[in-house]
Amino acid sequence: MTGTVVIAGGAGEIGRALAVSYAADGFAVHVVDRSDAATDVAASVGGTAHIADVSDPAVTGILTGIGGVDVLVNAVGVWPTMSLDDLSPEAWSSSMRVNLDSGYFVVWGCRDALRARRGAVVNLTSAIALKGHPQMIHYAAAKAGVIGMTRSLALALGPDGVRVNAVAPGLITTERNAAVWTDEQRAAFRSTRALPIDLTVADVVETVRFLSSPAARAITGQTVVVDGGTVLH
Repeated sequence: MTGTVVIAGGAGEIGRALAVSYAADGFAVHVVDRSDAATDVAASVGGTAHIADVSDPAVTGILTGIGGVDVLVNAVGVWPTMSLDDLSPEAWSSSMRVNLDSGYFVVWGCRDALRARRGAVVNLTSAIALKGHPQMIHYAAAKAGVIGMTRSLALALGPDGVRVNAVAPGLITTERNAAVWTDEQRAAFRSTRALPIDLTVADVVETVRFLSSPAARAITGQTVVVDGGTVLH
């Protein structure tokens, strides 16, 4: 399968890995991110960079110019940990804009392009959305919203042949997560898994690739948890 893929959050670790994977299969890759690093990611795979803040509704104007879209991946997410007392209304609103609103803006901007190709959308949510966390209230709530949005978009776009699914990773081994969580905290996450394994970026990429492929033609509105068996969803 080849075609055009749009990766929102394409400068992140998962986004970069997705860009490499899709490009290797001949996709035209569009990397969307507010970071200038999107330019380097796009250049490395022969793709196109769009430097834009996807939490800003203005991004929709940029996306409508891409044309037909076979695959759209929303891989945007920030998860600063903070206590309830530190989670101000401003911090709450900021998390919602980045972790929830951005996904809707991107889909809305690409809606006609997805319809034109009967494409597939894969939204990255989080296993935290299904189990909660006392220091990630804002993130859990926003990513739970992504699950609800995924189900509803699947119903809204299904008649046009567009599938919409979500992937909910557990704690993935990445540089960012290594900076956020201590060794003890990462070990605690690992101890809850049915499978005694570390979760990798590749685990997420392979799941996204499956859900966006013809092999998943009858799957829509679903959330696939990739966490080694902590959340039995």
